[in-house]
Amino acid sequence: MVTDVTVPANRGRVESVLAIMPLVSMLVIFGGFDWLARAGNWQLFFVVIGVIMAVAGVLAWFLVEDGPSVVRHEGGYLRAVVHGLRPAAMRANPGLYLALAAWSVWGISTQVFLPYLIIYLQRYLRIEGYAVVLAVVLVTASAVSVVSGRLIDRVGKVRFLLPAVVVYGTGLALMFLTRGMVPVIAAGIVMMSGFMLVLAPIGALVRDYSPPGRAGHVQGLRMVFAILIPMLVGPYLGAAVITGAGEVYEDLGVVKQVPTPGIFLMALAVLVLIAVPAVALRRREQGAPA
Repeated sequence: MVTDVTVPANRGRVESVLAIMPLVSMLVIFGGFDWLARAGNWQLFFVVIGVIMAVAGVLAWFLVEDGPSVVRHEGGYLRAVVHGLRPAAMRANPGLYLALAAWSVWGISTQVFLPYLIIYLQRYLRIEGYAVVLAVVLVTASAVSVVSGRLIDRVGKVRFLLPAVVVYGTGLALMFLTRGMVPVIAAGIVMMSGFMLVLAPIGALVRDYSPPGRAGHVQGLRMVFAILIPMLVGPYLGAAVITGAGEVYEDLGVVKQVPTPGIFLMALAVLVLIAVPAVALRRREQGAPA
């Protein structure tokens, strides 16, 4: 739907706003339900979150409608998914798959550290007020994302991407180096701002390169490249870094490894790989006719 109601000239602004939605949800969850987590009442915590998601899904079923321009393709869901993963589809839409590849690399990088971030703040850095750290960092990063939207459209999504990657990478390096609540907040702002600045142009590029009439199929591919692959690969890389660190803690009767700053270096190492699709997109844009 978003792809259908936007044009390339304004998708940077739109994606910069859409990109903050996960951060807003994190603020709502940690701000509203952190007391359940601190009390160890995980069963009620997940029940409440699950009910909220179910209600949102039911409301969306009735309130979100397909526009009249939606084209329904024959063959069912599985055929639609398989179509997007065929080599012929990739050859026909190289820009789309380069953007999806960039998104996948970014996603793996984020999933290296995100699952362990709160535990890292609590157990390694000994910051009890981690909710304050998250609130300041996420609000500031969200504001940076929204403000950057017009700049993305003005400069160009592809040209904006590599500088954004540099900001994100700098933030990861700073998180590896910093200790203490205030320095971590400053480093976190750089890291999460870069996180958002990379996500917005990639999301907009995927919409720009979506084949006519297949925006829905592309969003399915987006789930594979931006969610499935990163969540399968990223946490395992993070766990590999943490294993053997030497410091453990007990949670719900299970002994676990304390995350170490190495998760940010691993995330940075993965992020470097985004240069391959990003440079290819840049060359493609420069080689295209004006």
